[in-house]
Amino acid sequence: MALAAALVAGTTLIAKVLGQSLSGGAALHPFQVSAGRFIFGFATVVLVIAARPTLRPQFKQVHWPWHIARSLTGWLGVSAMFAASARMPLADATAISFLNPLVAMVLAIVVLGESAERQKWVAAGLCLVGAAVLLRPGAEAFQIAGLFALAAALFLGVEALFIKRLSDTEPPLQILLINNAIGALASGIALSLV
Repeated sequence: MALAAALVAGTTLIAKVLGQSLSGGAALHPFQVSAGRFIFGFATVVLVIAARPTLRPQFKQVHWPWHIARSLTGWLGVSAMFAASARMPLADATAISFLNPLVAMVLAIVVLGESAERQKWVAAGLCLVGAAVLLRPGAEAFQIAGLFALAAALFLGVEALFIKRLSDTEPPLQILLINNAIGALASGIALSLV
């Protein structure tokens, strides 16, 4: 989990750099950056499968509606995160978007019937207080870009629910391949708009 968080933070840092004008060049639109992320992700999974054919998914049990919903919420979350990171301090954008486990926790309780101990609710409350401090609601310094980070947290929290459902019935490489293929397609369509 620590490695995953570090990779997400690294990806967000790259998105921030790409989303800002460098050396007089044009900044990339968040849709361009997210398209690159999904195309690179798809190519990486394909290369892994090509290098290790025994890992090739069999596609015996594919829950297409869950895959589509997972991929679209993930694409929206990633795009919102990239938009936020380009327009506000990276630490703030990342901290706010890291509310997505809170969203996932609440949805897991409501939708999946999972339980949460008191400590988790206390931690969730602290996360909300931290997000409120970062967003500075009502203050002159309110950052509209913080709403993009908050949207990212919501979309990525919902995506986590679909990942949980899919991982109960499908192999991880199949989930990654389908997600990145759908994400590349969705982001490619959005890319044509900018």
